[in-house]
Amino acid sequence: MIEIFLIVACVSYLLEYTIFRVAMRRVHRLAHPAASEYPMISVVVAARNEERNIGRCLHALLAQDYPADRMQIVAVNDESDDATCAIMQRIAAQHPGRITVISTAPEDSHAKGKARAIAQGMDHATGGIILLTDADCMPPAVWAGSVIRHFTPDVDVCGAFTLVRADGLFSAMQQLDWMHLQTLGSCALALGFPVGVVGNNFSFRRSAYDAVGGYRNVRFTVTEDYALFRAMYLSGARTIYPCGAGTGNITMPCATLGEVVRQKQRWARGGVENTLPGYTIFTIALLMLVAFSIAPFVSLHAWAAVWSIKFACDLMLMFPTMRRLHCAGQLRYFAPFQFYFITQLFVIPLLLTSRKVVWKGREYRS
Repeated sequence: MIEIFLIVACVSYLLEYTIFRVAMRRVHRLAHPAASEYPMISVVVAARNEERNIGRCLHALLAQDYPADRMQIVAVNDESDDATCAIMQRIAAQHPGRITVISTAPEDSHAKGKARAIAQGMDHATGGIILLTDADCMPPAVWAGSVIRHFTPDVDVCGAFTLVRADGLFSAMQQLDWMHLQTLGSCALALGFPVGVVGNNFSFRRSAYDAVGGYRNVRFTVTEDYALFRAMYLSGARTIYPCGAGTGNITMPCATLGEVVRQKQRWARGGVENTLPGYTIFTIALLMLVAFSIAPFVSLHAWAAVWSIKFACDLMLMFPTMRRLHCAGQLRYFAPFQFYFITQLFVIPLLLTSRKVVWKGREYRS
């Protein structure tokens, strides 16, 4: 019976990743024509106690190679009790007309926390296309222009990849983890299943946002970006999730293991509200984890076979992403990443035992 389970787990994993690898061809064929015009866009960035990062983020946005008169930056101070707002205002004063700075106010709506901050930022956004990023991100100069080129007439919503800045083993594990999750999300969407998106590199037409009532009308979850993304997709918005260096954003890594755990818990709690395809992906991953755990008790050959299949499947799926994002050098960390990933699968079910999520100093019940 154990041998049959090992075979089922391995075949399921191999089949799933082969399907995703085929779907990746659709992702890589997504149109991104040369820019013939520059629509008016708004970049909304919400920040709560981000005095270490917000200046770097705003300067990166000001340095975009997109016409300055066609790009509005909306910086939202989300009840910070550090110097975040002062830094926003100082940079805005140095660049008159480029940055709109607002501070959140109490309101009676579904929107809470970051969702409320973005909703109020949207009240001041004038662009027909909205780009969202986070205060701890450093968008490359080509970012805005590359994202906008994907908004062909038949595209309403565009998710894109975010890279964790890697300068050592711990941050490299986070980078590979983010790439793995985003690759699954991108390929799943190409198959017609919206299972995830990263909110720090998420763009949409204003009309698609208004059609679902925005964050104020979307039921609150601790993964507010995915809730909005899925609502727009289900409303009929034409949605893509490209993978390319131009549209890629860059975010800072978690500094400590505790930060990683809190991040994973928030994502896991949000994932509980996922769709059947999302549950299927997670279930097959758990099957492979169990297979990996019990195979050594069968034989070393069985363990080696399970390990080899998982390693080969992950590499088959992720290497094209790494190459397109100019991160092929991270292959040197791929073997330790396998253990990092497996450890997560052990920990995530434990994180789901608590409904309390602490996020940016606020406590939520999911």
